[in-house]
This record gives sequence, structure tokens and C-alpha cells, in this order.
Amino acid sequence: MDRKMIGAICFIVLGLLIIFSKPFIGSGLPAMGHEILGVVLITLGLWIFKPGNVPLTAGSSVVIFGALAVISLHVASGHLLDPATGKAYTSGQVFAIATNGFVTSTVWTLLPALYFGFVLQKTGLGKRLAYLVLKSFKPSWATIAVSWFIIGVVLSALTPSILVRVAIILPIAFSIVDACKLEHRSKGAAYVTLLAFGMCVFPGTGWLTGSLSGPLMQGFLPVEMKGYATSGEWLRVLCLPWMLITVLYAVFAYIFTKPNQPIAISVDTFRAEYKKLGKMSRDETIVLVTLLIVLVLFFTERIHHVPSAAVAMAALFVFIMTKIIDGPEISTGISWDTLVFFGAAVGLSQLFRFAGITDWFSPLITPAIQGLAPHALLLMLVLTVGLMLIRFLDVPWGFTTIALTASLTTMLFTNFGYHPLVITMAFLICINFFLLSYQQPWLLMAEGMLQNKGWAPNHVVVFGAIYIVAALVALVAVIPYWKLIGVLSMTP
Repeated sequence: MDRKMIGAICFIVLGLLIIFSKPFIGSGLPAMGHEILGVVLITLGLWIFKPGNVPLTAGSSVVIFGALAVISLHVASGHLLDPATGKAYTSGQVFAIATNGFVTSTVWTLLPALYFGFVLQKTGLGKRLAYLVLKSFKPSWATIAVSWFIIGVVLSALTPSILVRVAIILPIAFSIVDACKLEHRSKGAAYVTLLAFGMCVFPGTGWLTGSLSGPLMQGFLPVEMKGYATSGEWLRVLCLPWMLITVLYAVFAYIFTKPNQPIAISVDTFRAEYKKLGKMSRDETIVLVTLLIVLVLFFTERIHHVPSAAVAMAALFVFIMTKIIDGPEISTGISWDTLVFFGAAVGLSQLFRFAGITDWFSPLITPAIQGLAPHALLLMLVLTVGLMLIRFLDVPWGFTTIALTASLTTMLFTNFGYHPLVITMAFLICINFFLLSYQQPWLLMAEGMLQNKGWAPNHVVVFGAIYIVAALVALVAVIPYWKLIGVLSMTP
């Protein structure tokens, strides 16, 4: 029996024990809370270990079916009534609670946005933009870092899909490794490829639609806090710290990991690759113009009041009507497995609140958080480090922990005046965190694309440590900015 199967079985057994033994009844967790918690643990076993390489949808199906079964049984027993009417929940209400993540604006922003990445890759526009930047600088280890930064920002502006950015940028990075005759998995190869990987992930976190983390965190926030996570607010509060993290990551990588020998590649190499692409096609032009309009509309939502999800769906309509996305590609152009996973994961926050898990768990950590709250820097550092440590266990981007603790944003806003996106910063650092490959699914995907020739495990530790230092330094530096714009002393 392999390790994946053993790990999944351990989670399944633990989940079943909690469902049937209900060990936390004495501490205030209700019976339904035990059962939902057990179902989620079983789901985590499937999400984390993927025994037999089952897709993420397998775990998503378990949590949806389990929630439906648990809630339905409690309704049928007469122990669960709708507080608004005093009557039993209807089957429609039960279904809405179990599948709440799929009816939020998060999924309807993610769905078309995933197609943005598809058309960027299909038309070749992403590759064109990457080579356009690379051919604009005389190659050196420093200009490679600058180029990856610019490419990462540009592609993040056009698509939230980190997977697409990895698929576009990492093969180009590996071609640079080969052109420079760098040994595979060497220090030089790791510098080029892991620096490129970081630029695929970090800069887009600074605006709502720059990565999948934006819509997802918007979905995790309690209902009363979602209005503070608009595109404009996200840009105002979070763009500066994430640009700082990205720049520091590149600077520290250059200082500590760049090869000693000069880079052995000519700018003519990049110019030749760009020339091979030919003139910009009609499809590339449509994609570029459409995505630029979408970007402007995202950032000006406060003016025109058209929701991001509606703007994204309109862009998808344009791509379908212009035949850039044809009929069969509706089903093959994006990963529906990923979309189902995100819908199920986002729904955990409301499910935990409904089952009483959040009310049971919050008092365990709230006193400590309240004690730290008067000291903004200390609070953010403790939250961030704590969440990063939890990522060693809560592997799928820490989503379960986020779902359990997202209600802290309401308490810290109401009692201490913290803008919800300030607290979201700690969660975002947790999502992007990596020190070992298994902690960052995008890193595993990148390793697969490069056939494990880009870097060695020790390089991942070094670059992961660089990211941690960059994130903590950025937190220290951004506190004065947050005070200046008034997001640390808001009036509820």
C-alpha cells in the first residue's frame, strides 16, 4: 500500500471517528458540527493525497453529498428548524446550503476568467507578450529578473489563471536554461526557473482578478464583509504589499542565488523567437483588446457598478461569438475539476457557520487574537506565521483553515477597525506559501511541465525561504501605508 493510500485512510478513519464518537460534545460542538467536520476530514484526505490519482472532484462530491445527507437527516429528525420561519428546512434550502459555494459571484467570475487563460494560450498572445519583453533587454542575470517581473505583471493583468501563466512562462524559462547550457537542476537553472515561477504567482495577488486567490478569498469572507472586497478596494489595500513582496523576492533571489558566471545568451535569441511568431493575428488582437477593456472595467467597478462576474461573462460571450472559443472547447478549454474543487472549497465557510463549527472554534482563538489586535504589526506577523505553519498539514492552499477562521475579519473590523482586506493579507500569504514542493500545487504542476529538470528540492527550500522573508519584510513596511489610508482604524 503506497503512502498516498495510507494518508487518505488515516484521514478517513479520523473523520469517521469524529462522526460517530462525537468527542467534542462536552466543549460545545453540536452533533451536526461533528458530522460535518468528519465529512470535511474525509474530503481533505482525498484532496491532499489523491489516492489512486482520483480527481479533486472526488473529494468535492464527498463534501457535497455528506453535507446534504447530514443536514437532511437532522431536518427529518425534527431537530433542525429554520430560525426565520420556525419550520423545517425545505429540500431546496438544504441543497442551497450544501452547495452555497457554487451560487456565489466567485464561481461566476472564475468560470469565464479561466477561459481568459485558455484564449491567451491558444492564440499565442501570452507567448508573444513574453518574448516582446525579453527581447527588449540586453540579457543578464539582473535583466532576466526584471523581464520575469514585467511578464508576470502583464500576464496577471490579462488572466487570473496561474496555471496558464506557468504553462506560458516556464517552457520559455527552460529554453533559456538550455540556451545558456546550464546544467539541469543546477543553481543557475533554479535561478531562472524558480524566479519565473514566482512571477507567475505573486504579482497578480495584488488585485482582485490577478489570480484565483482574489475571487476565492472574496468568496470565503463572511456575507457582511464581502462589500469591502471590491476590485477598487483590493487594489487600494493589497496592490502595494504584493508588488513589494514580488520585488523583494526578485531582489533577494538575485543577491543570494544568481550564478557566478555571466549569462551565456544573446538578445538575438529572443528576437529570433519573437520573429518566428509572425504578425499579430486577428484572434490575438481581439483577445488583447477585450482583456484590456475587461481590466479597465474591473478596476472602475465603483464608477459603473457593473459586477466583475457580469463583465467577465460578457468577455466570454465575445470570445464565443468571434469563434476564438469554438463549441467543443467549451468543455475542454478549462479544468472543470478545478472549478468544482474551488466551488466546494469556498462553500466551506458558510457550511461551517451553519453547522456550528465556527461558533465552537472561534472562542478557542478569539481571546488571543483580541489580545494582539491593539498592536497591528504584531497581530499580522503572528497570524501570518501561524497560518504558514498550518500549511504543513492543511495542504490544499490552507482552504479549510481559512474557512474556519474567516469570521475573524468581522470581529476585527467591528471591535478594532481593521479593514477585512488587511486580515485577508495574512490568508493570501498563506495561500502562496511554499517551503516544500507538496505545499504548493502550482509548483508541482511546474515540476511536471519541466520533467523535474528545472530545480532540485534544496532549491525549493531556498526560494521558499526567500518568499517568507520577503513577505514578512513587506508586512513590516506596509503598516505605515495602511495607517495612512485609514484601513487600520476604520469606523464600523
